[in-house]
Amino acid sequence: MIYATVNGGNIRKKKTDMKIKTLLQLFIIMTTLLSCVHTTTESKVEKAVSELTDKYPQLRKGKSKQTEYYRLKRTITYGENEFHIQLRSEPDSLNDPQQILVFINPKNECCAIPFFSNTYRDYWEFKYEKPIPKIKRTNTTFTKEFISALNSLNLNDTLGTQRKVIGELFYSLLQCTNITETDSTKILLGCSNENSDLENEIFEKKTNERFRRNYNEISKDWNKYENFKIYNSCYDENNYRIYKFIKEGDYYNSRVNQIKCYRQNAIFNHISI
Repeated sequence: MIYATVNGGNIRKKKTDMKIKTLLQLFIIMTTLLSCVHTTTESKVEKAVSELTDKYPQLRKGKSKQTEYYRLKRTITYGENEFHIQLRSEPDSLNDPQQILVFINPKNECCAIPFFSNTYRDYWEFKYEKPIPKIKRTNTTFTKEFISALNSLNLNDTLGTQRKVIGELFYSLLQCTNITETDSTKILLGCSNENSDLENEIFEKKTNERFRRNYNEISKDWNKYENFKIYNSCYDENNYRIYKFIKEGDYYNSRVNQIKCYRQNAIFNHISI
């Protein structure tokens, strides 16, 4: 009886050891698979960013790998693995740092688009403004690149995916805020930033006129409907821009087909004495 008890204990111990060994093997396999997926995604992101910087010389400044030069500033994931969006940026220490947006769909397919500074006014199609003559034009627009990226990744369907992407991009990743009547003072005053490559404009009369025109433009739709207000613009204070979402068809059941942009900064280069 004593022998049987000991033998039974050995059998149970062997079964426990086998279970532990099996779990460890599964853990190793899962870790390896996840590592492979991560590596594959990173290589795809690197390829997308590299191709984008090759296409736009305005972005081609780094001498090392572009994914190392355009470092990850912020990333968001919607759901468990529905889609990811990355914000990559040049060093903030630069005079006029440029940025890149990377979209990744559930299949880990990637698409990168420029997220230029306000210097590239043709890209943002700023109302009431012309491109700066000495700045090389991008020959594209943010709306065009954004919609094209969503289409190529099948994120622009009629099931509401575009609405999710827009929400996560502008409100989570870029940390924009909705604009309402209470923001009138902030919009009308605008803000200033330095850029030694451009001329001062902080004290120009047309600067204040531009801020007022911007406010008038974005407030047009607030009282468009009799029974409710529509606030379809958001303020990106980090990048000195306002985005206004223009939809096709019915307001609640349609997709955005244009993003109008308004510049909210004025260049003010401090003079040292």
